[in-house]
Amino acid sequence: MRRFITAACATTLGISLSTALAVAGSASAATTHHATPAGTTIVVSPGQSIQAAVNHARPGDTVLLKRGVYHQSVQIRTDGITLRGSGNSRRGTVLMPPAAKPRSVCASGFGVTGVCVLAKKVDPKSGAVLQMVSNDTITGMYVTGFPANGVFGYGTNGLTVTNVSAVNDGAYGISRFVSTRTLFAGDTAVGNHEAGFYVGDSPDADTVVRDNVAVGNQFGIFVRHAREVTVLRNLATRNCEGILVLDDGQKGGAGNAAILRNVAAGNNKFCPKTTDTPVSTQGGGILLLGATRTLVAHNAVSGNAGRQFNSGGIVVLSASKISHGSNPNHDTIAANHAFHNRPADLIWDGTGTGVHFVANHCGASQPAGLCH
Repeated sequence: MRRFITAACATTLGISLSTALAVAGSASAATTHHATPAGTTIVVSPGQSIQAAVNHARPGDTVLLKRGVYHQSVQIRTDGITLRGSGNSRRGTVLMPPAAKPRSVCASGFGVTGVCVLAKKVDPKSGAVLQMVSNDTITGMYVTGFPANGVFGYGTNGLTVTNVSAVNDGAYGISRFVSTRTLFAGDTAVGNHEAGFYVGDSPDADTVVRDNVAVGNQFGIFVRHAREVTVLRNLATRNCEGILVLDDGQKGGAGNAAILRNVAAGNNKFCPKTTDTPVSTQGGGILLLGATRTLVAHNAVSGNAGRQFNSGGIVVLSASKISHGSNPNHDTIAANHAFHNRPADLIWDGTGTGVHFVANHCGASQPAGLCH
């Protein structure tokens, strides 16, 4: 999926904003407008066009979706828009794929996605973000069954996604690329083909992923080619890998992350290798693969078991042979509780400098002596 995104940036993001909005705005919104001191609330009911309401919204406005099922895909390229549903269960606001592929920049570039928040300006040749879209919020909805992604951000500044359920989407559940100042909080990602939660391609990510639940995805929470990320108080279970920080070989690497007070338990789903993941994965709790300057502390990691390279409780490895990335330099693994993981609760391949294991409560480690 990530390779597809990179290629798409160079070929389709040059579509003009005016063209995309003209197409999306062709359907009548038939919405209700309520003025508030903080902006206008535009109310949308099932059968009405969410996209037309978003196109009419201005910074500070809220598009409020009533309960019900919407077979629609939404694109946002305006600052300060709040897209608010009426609940993140099947009894709330349910967003499902439309019958036909939308004629939008997002759908053309990244596949049919539930909610796509896209930069205002992107270089059509390189995919570089020239002008970010800022301070948009997605909240309170159930997004399911999209061929590509549930909620997707590209070139965002200050994107907030809260109380959203992303279920059984074809690529990422809730994700953001080439972005900064992101918050994913109180969300649920279940059964997505790639990562439930994804933070990528951001040397200054400044992102917090907290109080979320990731169940049955390929990767529960995936940080790749990004720095300055906090992963706090999440539950990751029944994924192929619970939490992963990866240096994929791109300039800048990955790390400066804090993985704190999470529960990574029973991530024993088997995922075969693909073009994007050249090795099979199974049974991993928390994996640092070439991550640098990363703190893993006060996590509860249990019941993760397998025979793949990532298998075990907390695993710290060099990325040099897998992705031509870094050794795990200056990482600290401290005060974690790790038990009943196989082949061991703590695993370190011995590479890197300044790697410290401190006061971890666990049963077995490779090499021996890392548990206290």
